[in-house]
Amino acid sequence: MAKHMNVGRSWRTPAKHDLLGSMLGQEVGAAAKIADARALSWIDLTAGDAARIDGLDWASACSPGILARHATKSTKPVEIDLYEIQAATYDRLLTNLAVHLPELGYSQVAETRWEIGTRVALRTHNSSGRTASIDHITRNHAVFVVNDPNAITEWAMRPTFAAEIAQTTWLFRTFSTMGCNVAGIKRLPIGERIDWFDTVESQQAALPAHRDLLLASISRDEAQWAYLIGTARKWRTTTEKVAETAFRKIGKGTALSWFLDDADAFQEEKLRLFLQKPERQKLVGREAEWIAAGRAERLAMLPPPEQAPDGPDDDPDDWGLFGIEDAA
Repeated sequence: MAKHMNVGRSWRTPAKHDLLGSMLGQEVGAAAKIADARALSWIDLTAGDAARIDGLDWASACSPGILARHATKSTKPVEIDLYEIQAATYDRLLTNLAVHLPELGYSQVAETRWEIGTRVALRTHNSSGRTASIDHITRNHAVFVVNDPNAITEWAMRPTFAAEIAQTTWLFRTFSTMGCNVAGIKRLPIGERIDWFDTVESQQAALPAHRDLLLASISRDEAQWAYLIGTARKWRTTTEKVAETAFRKIGKGTALSWFLDDADAFQEEKLRLFLQKPERQKLVGREAEWIAAGRAERLAMLPPPEQAPDGPDDDPDDWGLFGIEDAA
């Protein structure tokens, strides 16, 4: 599905960008003090078109702009890789970068490459984020990955990606968005939605002892947007604060749960996000058993309904009947 011009411009967007900007600010500040971090590698798996939003600063209102701006503040070398799969969107991305990157001090040295001296390099790729290369990453890179699909059905991080990077460097953070009911996708059969668990569980499996995963869900959000953040365990309190602050600015609360610190709450939130209310009711008292089971066993515990529902059930958190343009 194309990343349309109006995707990413909902009421959630300012909070998301505030949160991403705060995390990158942390990244730059921490890397300056860590001897192992000789260079920073930032990878955007879903760059989009980086179009300017009227009335907003470009460098604060799209992920390529936010990455490019914070890279200028780093005292250590930064490499930025932007991936965009849709050809038309990618063409607009190149056009918008050519307009706005010079404002931040970048010079275009090739059709798909911009630089600030020898300190910052930004590259673009017209390919899926699922194919993103990590060949340039070494144990002395601090890696930050942005994965911001239109909906969880368009997850752009390949299942082995987190493990690949974790095996290379211990300095690794991720910022992923999960739209779990954008355009009513929770109406999909459980046989399709069950794969959503794998997207999170592949990151759980790749966690070293010093990292944790935060699941931050927007309270009372019909589209059920949540954010999956991988970060150092010692940064848990700080990460909670920046997440709460970002969404408080738009009048929204957040439900926060850590995989290693509060596994029960983390798993329960996954069930709420990924399963329909009738399905959750079938699992009452068997949630832990279901989570521990394999795919076939999980499906057997949630047989399909005899007849598809004619309309939404009575839980507004379970259904969102609006267009993809309301994506976060």
